[in-house]
Amino acid sequence: MRALPPLRQAYCVPAGDPIAPFDDPTGKVQILARDLEQLQREALSECGLVWADKPPSGPHLVFSSRTWFTPAALQRLLAALSPGQRLRIESEAFWELSGALQRLDAPGVYELGISPGGPTAFADLEPVTVDFEFTLTEPDKQHPAMAHAMPKAVPASDACVHQLDHWSHILRVNWLAMATTIERERRGFERAGLLSKAGKIAGVLWKARGVSRDKLARGLSQIGADCQIHPTAVVEASKLGPGCVVGPFAVVRGAVLGAGVQIEEHAICNASVVGEGARVGRRAMVNLCVLYPGAMVSNGRGHQASVFGRDSFCAETVMIYDLSFSGEVKVWDGSERVSSGTHFLGAAIGHDARLGAEVILGYGSHVPNGAFVVGPAHNVLRAWGGGEGPHRVEDGVAVSVRSGRTPPPEKE
Repeated sequence: MRALPPLRQAYCVPAGDPIAPFDDPTGKVQILARDLEQLQREALSECGLVWADKPPSGPHLVFSSRTWFTPAALQRLLAALSPGQRLRIESEAFWELSGALQRLDAPGVYELGISPGGPTAFADLEPVTVDFEFTLTEPDKQHPAMAHAMPKAVPASDACVHQLDHWSHILRVNWLAMATTIERERRGFERAGLLSKAGKIAGVLWKARGVSRDKLARGLSQIGADCQIHPTAVVEASKLGPGCVVGPFAVVRGAVLGAGVQIEEHAICNASVVGEGARVGRRAMVNLCVLYPGAMVSNGRGHQASVFGRDSFCAETVMIYDLSFSGEVKVWDGSERVSSGTHFLGAAIGHDARLGAEVILGYGSHVPNGAFVVGPAHNVLRAWGGGEGPHRVEDGVAVSVRSGRTPPPEKE
């Protein structure tokens, strides 16, 4: 690699429509329980770059407000590109995994490059391939009925880029962000010297208080200040912000929890990102989900691959389908229903939306901000029809099974 170009500034180009159904600016999209813009600023700072309020007159990094990237991605880009060039990733496995619904000028060509100076259109920058050093692994084996939903190969790297143009990308980028964090730690450990490796191992063992698999997994977790974790709870390979509460027999595995999150008794939070002050209710399960701050998910039928908006509420028995056994899941993209590129996808619940008991959402569906959805009412008892028991509820009336339906009593 050649020496790093002497860049000191970076400029963010406002781009992209607000993502439905949330309608937030792309910079406010939640990634790892933080705003996308905050993560962009942190990545720039780690690479020695300063966020500029207007396009600098000299060479500078340029990116769009809808582009997520890791520090390692910036480091590889800065080492490989010259002014007037932009990033292109040529990896069939990565494109197959992440390409769907991204509005790119060409497959693998991102809104991230080096401007020669002044206002710059991305279309004027020459795409140049940068090697992100992906390693390919086979996906975990699943039940044969789910095999069609698995990718052929899973690319892994600490360098990663993705643009956010659809609510399904909120899920995908959070999954990628968690995966790249793990890969960054793994590669950092491999590059470390013997003394540094010994120190890291000793630190994990000290936190784990033992060498069993379960204790080591807990030792890999980062626990914030003032967290309350019940002795019967399981917390493994997760990051908990300050003031989190994990109740009796709850399981938190491979998750990121913001400040003040509550995981109630017997709840399961697996490989999910839960925003500040959100709550996973007793016996509820969220797997591969994203909860915005203040969201509440009650005990339902188990929720997977879904996004729950800020201060949204899901009552008990809400169900979200998440696996298509035929074609790829279709989603609304503007005024069209198009393929999401995957057979495995839940739903998006907008900010302040409320879902009542027995509500069922199809895979790929979304609920607008502020919506109030109630379940079917035909089996909810509202009037007593009389007659000899037993009774069955039909259209809200308790009907005698033996004598047939009896009309409800007249109102006085």
